[in-house]
Amino acid sequence: MGSPWSELLANLAVVAMFVSAWIHTHVWLDRLPAPVKAVAFGVLMGAGAIILMLTPMQLQPGVLVDLRATMIAVAGFFGGPVAGIVAGVMAGAFRVFEGGIGAFAGAVGIAATMLVGIVGNLALRGRSPGMADIMILGAAAACGSLLGLSVLPQPVIQTVLPEVVFPSSLLIFVSVAMSGLALYQERRRIEALQSRRIFKAVVETLPDCLNVKDLEGRFIAANPATAELMQAANAKALIGKTDFDFYPSETAREFRDDELAVLASGVSTTIEQHLHHEDGTDAWLATLKAPFRDKAGTVIGLITHNRDITQRKQLESELAESQARLGDALTHMADGLVMFDPDGRLVLCNGQYRAMFAKTADIRVPGADHRDILRTSVARGESVTPPDAVEAWIAEIMALQTIASHRQIRLADGRWLDVRTRPTGDGGSLSVYSDITEAKQVEAELLSANQKLNLLAHRDGLTELLTRRAFDDALAREFARARRNATPLSLLLIDVDWFKRFNDLYGHPAGDACLRAVSRCIEATARRPADAAARYGGEEFALILPETDARGAFVIAESLRGKVRDLALAHAGSEKGIVTVSIGVGTIDGGAAIEIADLLRRADEALYGAKAAGRDRVHGWRPHLSEPRPGASHRKA
Repeated sequence: MGSPWSELLANLAVVAMFVSAWIHTHVWLDRLPAPVKAVAFGVLMGAGAIILMLTPMQLQPGVLVDLRATMIAVAGFFGGPVAGIVAGVMAGAFRVFEGGIGAFAGAVGIAATMLVGIVGNLALRGRSPGMADIMILGAAAACGSLLGLSVLPQPVIQTVLPEVVFPSSLLIFVSVAMSGLALYQERRRIEALQSRRIFKAVVETLPDCLNVKDLEGRFIAANPATAELMQAANAKALIGKTDFDFYPSETAREFRDDELAVLASGVSTTIEQHLHHEDGTDAWLATLKAPFRDKAGTVIGLITHNRDITQRKQLESELAESQARLGDALTHMADGLVMFDPDGRLVLCNGQYRAMFAKTADIRVPGADHRDILRTSVARGESVTPPDAVEAWIAEIMALQTIASHRQIRLADGRWLDVRTRPTGDGGSLSVYSDITEAKQVEAELLSANQKLNLLAHRDGLTELLTRRAFDDALAREFARARRNATPLSLLLIDVDWFKRFNDLYGHPAGDACLRAVSRCIEATARRPADAAARYGGEEFALILPETDARGAFVIAESLRGKVRDLALAHAGSEKGIVTVSIGVGTIDGGAAIEIADLLRRADEALYGAKAAGRDRVHGWRPHLSEPRPGASHRKA
C-alpha cells in the first residue's frame, strides 16, 4: 500500500474514470430502451464499486475505507431503481464473496447507499436534479455508508469509529458531489444539445420564412423556406447577400425602406408586402420585422418573419367578386330571402322579400326586431292569426327559427308562401320565401281530380261499393292484420237469388235498380269503419267483417237477409215472390295456418250450400269429412 494521499487520489481517479466512461459512451445507448440503458449504467457503476473495493485507502494500520458508496448512490440517483439495484447487488455480492470481519457491515452499508440513491431518484418525480439535490445526495450517501459500521463488533467500533467516521464521510460526500456535478453538467449539455437540435429542426422545417440580417441588410442566417421564397439554390446561398441580389431594384428598395424604418424606431412592426420576382410572378407577404439586439440591448440587426399570404389575397379578391355576384343574385332572385341574428334582429333581406309583404315592407329593414315585424303584420291585416293568440303565434315562429324547418303560410289576401328556414352557425337564421299561390291552386285542382279518379278506380260505378280489385286489397290487408293480432276474420259472399230471371222479366234497368237497392242494404249492414263491402261480380257481393267470429258473422248475415226481404221488391220469377239473397259465411281463426284462398273457398262453399238448400237463407261453412279440421293431426294406419 502507498501513502493515504496516493490511495485517495487512486480512488478518486477510479470514480472519475467510470463517470467519464459513462459520459463518453451513454450517447451510444440512447437508442436502446430505457430499461436496457438503466441496466448498463448499473453494471458500469457496480464494476466501479468493485474496483474501488479492490483499491481501498488505509487510514491507519488495519483500517481500510473506499468510495464504493459513491458509485452505488450515483447509480440509483441518476439511473433510477433498476440501475441502483444492479449496482448494489454487484457490489454487495462481491463484498460478501471477499469475506472478512467486515463483510456483513459492508453489505449493510452498500444496501443503505443503494436505498439512498433510489429514494433520491423517486423524490425527483421525473424532474432534472439541481445542485442542491446533489449536495443532499452526497450527505445522505455519506450517512448511509456509516450504517454498516453499526453492525461491527463492539471492540472494533470502539477502535475504528473515531478514526473512520469523519474522514470516510467527508471523502464520500466530496466524491459524490464531484461525480454528481459531472453527470449534472453532462445532462445539461445533452439537454442543451437536444434543444439546439429541436430549435434547428423547427426553424428548418418551418413553412414560413425566417431570417436575420445585419444593419446593412445582408443575410446572416436564413431557413430553407426563405431560400425557396427568394428562388435561391439553398439557405447558404443567401448568406452575405441582400434583397437587391434576388429582387428587382424597385421591390428591393421598398423592402429596404421598410427595414430602415423599423431599425430607426426600434419597435417590431407587421406589414403586408407586394413581391415581384424576376421571372414576372407576384406574391404577397405578411411580414414581421423585429430589431435584433445584443446582450447590451444595442440593435445589431433585424429579424424577419415572412408568411406567404398570396393565396389568402387571391381568396379575398375572389370573395369580393363573389359578394358582388351574391348581391346581384339577391337583388334579382325570384324568391324572398331574409336573415336574422341570434337576437332576432333583421341582418339582411332582398327586395323580393319586402315585395311579398307589401303592407309591412317599410319596417322589414336591417335592425328591425322580428317580433315587432310579426306584431305589425297582424295589426295591419297582413297575416292570418286568431286575435287572442297573437303572442303564442309569434312564440311558435321564433322557436322555428332555431331549427331546420319547412312550412307553408297563407296571407290574408289569399296568397300562399313556402318558407324554408335553416339556423346559421352563429345562432341566427336564414329563411327563403317562395310564392306558391299558383302551385297551391293547381294542387287543389289536382287533388280534386285524384279523388275523382280514386273513386272511379276503387268504387263500382253502379252500386258505389268497392270494386273487385279494391276488395282483394282490403281482404289481403285484413287477413294479414288478423294473422298478426291472432283475431278472427269473417267473409260473407252474397248472391241475389234468380237474378237472371229478374232481368229477363223486368229488363236490365230494373235489374240495375235492384242491385243498387241490395247494395244499400249491404252498406247499412257494414256499420264499422273496418267493414268493407264490395261488388264481387254481376249479382254477387262480398262483405269483409274483421274481428268477427262465426257466430257474430251469422247474426250479421241474417240481419242482411232480413233487410233485403224488407225491401219487398216483386220477383215473379222466384218462388218467394220477392227479391231475396243467399249468403255464405266463411270464418278463420287468426292463429290458424291457412291462406286467403282457403277463406274464399269456405265462403263460396257455404254460399253453394245456401243455394242448394233452397235459397233465401244463410249457411255457414262446415268442413268436409275428408278435410282435416284446423289443429287436427293425422296418423298413419
